[in-house]
Amino acid sequence: MQKNATSHLKSKAIYIDGKNRTAEIESYNFNGEKCTVIYKNNGKSYSYNKSKIQIVKSTIQTKNAESIFSYLKEIAETVGLTTEEGGNTLAKSYERLSFIPENSILSHYLNQKQPERKEHPSPIEIFPFGFNLSQKDAVNEAFSNPLSVIEGPPGTGKTQTILNIIANAVMNDQSVAVVSSNNSATKNVFEKLEKNNISFIAALLGNSANKKEFVDSQTPIPDLSEWKLSHEETQTITESNSLLFAQLKEKLEFKNELALLNLELKNLETEHHHFSSTNALFVDLRFKKDVTSEQLLSLWITIENYEKSGKKLNWWRKLIFPFLYGVRDKNFYELPYQELIKLTQHKYYLTKISELTIRQQQLESELQNFSFESKMKAYTDASMQLFRNKLSQKYNGKERPEYTVGDLRFKSEDFISDYPVIMSTTYSLRNSLDEKVMYDFVIIDESSQVDLATGALALSCAKKAVIVGDLKQLPNVVDKNNTVKTDRIFDNYQLPEAYRYSNHSLLLSITELFADIPKTLLKEHYRCHPQIIDFCNRKFYNNQLIILSEAQSDRNPLIVYKTVAGNHARNLTNQRQIDVIIQDIIPNESLESTDLGIVTPYRKQTSALQNTFKGTKIKADTVDKFQGRENDVIILSTVDNEISDFTDNANRLNVAISRAKDQLILLVNGNESEKDNNISDLIRYIDYHNFDIVNSEINSIFDYLYKGYEEKLKEFLSNQKKKSIYDSENLMYFLIKEVLSLEEFSKYDVVLHFPLRNLISDYSKLSDEEEKYARHHATHLDFIVYNKLGKNPVLAIEVDGYEYHRAESRQGERDVMKNEILEKYNIPLLRFSTTGSGERERLMEKLVDL
Repeated sequence: MQKNATSHLKSKAIYIDGKNRTAEIESYNFNGEKCTVIYKNNGKSYSYNKSKIQIVKSTIQTKNAESIFSYLKEIAETVGLTTEEGGNTLAKSYERLSFIPENSILSHYLNQKQPERKEHPSPIEIFPFGFNLSQKDAVNEAFSNPLSVIEGPPGTGKTQTILNIIANAVMNDQSVAVVSSNNSATKNVFEKLEKNNISFIAALLGNSANKKEFVDSQTPIPDLSEWKLSHEETQTITESNSLLFAQLKEKLEFKNELALLNLELKNLETEHHHFSSTNALFVDLRFKKDVTSEQLLSLWITIENYEKSGKKLNWWRKLIFPFLYGVRDKNFYELPYQELIKLTQHKYYLTKISELTIRQQQLESELQNFSFESKMKAYTDASMQLFRNKLSQKYNGKERPEYTVGDLRFKSEDFISDYPVIMSTTYSLRNSLDEKVMYDFVIIDESSQVDLATGALALSCAKKAVIVGDLKQLPNVVDKNNTVKTDRIFDNYQLPEAYRYSNHSLLLSITELFADIPKTLLKEHYRCHPQIIDFCNRKFYNNQLIILSEAQSDRNPLIVYKTVAGNHARNLTNQRQIDVIIQDIIPNESLESTDLGIVTPYRKQTSALQNTFKGTKIKADTVDKFQGRENDVIILSTVDNEISDFTDNANRLNVAISRAKDQLILLVNGNESEKDNNISDLIRYIDYHNFDIVNSEINSIFDYLYKGYEEKLKEFLSNQKKKSIYDSENLMYFLIKEVLSLEEFSKYDVVLHFPLRNLISDYSKLSDEEEKYARHHATHLDFIVYNKLGKNPVLAIEVDGYEYHRAESRQGERDVMKNEILEKYNIPLLRFSTTGSGERERLMEKLVDL
């Protein structure tokens, strides 16, 4: 079967002056520095210099590569769409694939061999469409590597990055094919070229209809005489732009630092608000104006140590505290230690906020004095001038012929010279022009939605490929019927899992196959309200995004609406949620004239919503259909009585949330649920930021405060080179951090030595003895694992020394009391003995249970 599938593949191709002439040549022979070629049509022989001849071998070099190609061909025969005439276009494309050059990216994909890096002669410095730091890196990686990946989270400017790759490739006289699984992504790129009056270099091709439309709408090259620069002008602009580029890179570092600082300040102020609402402070102590947050952390630890020792602050401490910690208030020494710690913590928040605000003002002043926005515009305009000058040199005054549909195939080389940017779907790229065409670059956009069979076709004509996409957004969907069929085919071949068609997009396949492939994450986000995208950042992107967007309206960015409890969902529709949208959400939030979109997981709810809002400007669709779109306000109608795995899918939720620019309104059923899932994380996050914490029995975790404390405590214990006084706790800390670094537990974090009294806000559930124990300064939890999104505690962890924690010991009695207290507040507890084993497995099992 495999032999027949690949028997039509030719073993080599002959290029003369860079053009594939294989079909025309009868034979060839090398003799010294010359090559004699005999042509089929006239039998004549021609002698060429050896340097003009290139013999390219086929990619099918191994049995394994032959097997993978046979597999993809069989997949194409199974999943390809059947035309009205009964033909399978995808299968025919594979059947016509008679030669796969060894220098194509498909060759590397079939042979599972990552292409070697080839450093670009000089870093790219011309970005006609603007740039930021990660976009700059992505473009440079694209030119330095035959195969690279650009990860483009929502709102990070992947189209801008693609445009800059196109511009630099065209300036280097290289061809570029831009493809995706559908036409909308490529049309978006074309429209951006059109907006800048340079779409005449691009051709929207692909299927027969697109080719006919292109042929029927050809236009002459516009007058480009105004774009032409003299040699002196070009040199002057290039030099000044290079200097400005270096300055902008430095200022972009400041801009990113400022964005991180703004978010840190906002989150710190939110945490301080929660701290103040749960810690009543009756006095306000005076400190020196120049007291630092580091001094206050040291003061906190010092007071804590005094409390643990049971001693009073002596005269010596009263003498040196003003110098060491900036204390100026005599009342300070009269207060209980617990009150002193709270007051010091409160002062820490205020001081840290002040310190960050000063740095914030410094950065803002630096950027303002530099006139960043005007300098970036000047740089972008100058880069566009240089790009247009290149286009003017190539095109101005040139008469471009009008091509017929037949010419696209038979005059491909001439066509690419006239139209160096080709746009198509992955499905149709090979059919756009002659199938022997090899593009210098193939850029595959939205690659998480590109399947393996069509993606491989696009790679077959690529000398270099840039794979653009985001594994955190929705992948291509293979229906159940095709999943069964393609899995059966996959099982017939001995292939790595990365080639499984049913659950691998092209992006996922390539990143699994080539572990060390150059990847650039576009970090700078520009679309959503900071509070909206910060949820996605924490939940899905491991806090790697830099949020440069700003609030564009006074709307509360995140709101939860709950219907009355009940089973309102019927057959994947929920009329009660539609009623709430009409009767409550739209009037309450003043959405009548707003750019509003409603997303939902299910097609049936979509149909009901579209019927309800027919004739209005409100757009309603499934989350999957909304990918790539945006609205000022998004309502997410979850439909389910009890949130299903389909609705709760992380990729689907990420897409739904990131469609909202100014406001996201989450609509759920009002049924109580104990599930800890993605939707519940979103609700907790919204409640936390709206200061609407329902459970008042326990406090949220003040992680910013305790992370600062933890770092300072490390300094105090640095001579022991451990995070905890006890080796067993030290080892456990690193084990917990290691487990929480796994993607499935990434929403959790841990703080150590957390006082129990700081966790409980309502002691009414406890007996007198339990309350006394819980309030005691020495009663702490070795570790508390918390949800970073809602700051709620989820798991307490204790490390028990064998002798110290024996059941009959006094500590053993306290352990039982601590167990009972935590049980009353529904906080799970996991105890590890210093003489036990299997800690990692037990911890992971418990986290999964949660």
